[in-house]
Amino acid sequence: MTDKELIFNFISQYDRPFNAEAIAQMTSIRLDVIETQLPGLLQSQAIKQIEDNPPIYVRTNRYQARIGYQHYKGWTFSIADAHRLLDIIEKGSYKSIREIAQATGKSRQWVYIYLEALASIEVVDLRQHTYVVISRQNLPKIGRKVQKGILGQLRSLNRIGGV
Repeated sequence: MTDKELIFNFISQYDRPFNAEAIAQMTSIRLDVIETQLPGLLQSQAIKQIEDNPPIYVRTNRYQARIGYQHYKGWTFSIADAHRLLDIIEKGSYKSIREIAQATGKSRQWVYIYLEALASIEVVDLRQHTYVVISRQNLPKIGRKVQKGILGQLRSLNRIGGV
């Protein structure tokens, strides 16, 4: 691992304010090498300087807030992720969770939980055995109330010709 990679690794994991000496103590990299790397990190906005004399830095975006609701076991729904999932569903004609998972690059469990939450707030439906987006109007409500088994109910309605 190069000195630059070690410094970046330290910065990406350290949540407290730091200076060049702190990096040197934690990584055993020479102080002059660290001081030559800091301007590049400032320019790339990996860190920002919060004090001038002595120079003190913090990692940029060290506290990423996720807005969403949990419904079980630490699952947090992201509205941005839900929008991406809906975009993919709108672009294709998907009949299974497996196909959607392959298109999104996410796990089948992730897709299933999101589809269940989206179907519970009437954003996604299953019509003629194909997942469709009904409306994005209720999307901010994702995760507030998740009806367990709703995807199975939608599949059953499709089998008997109810939808």
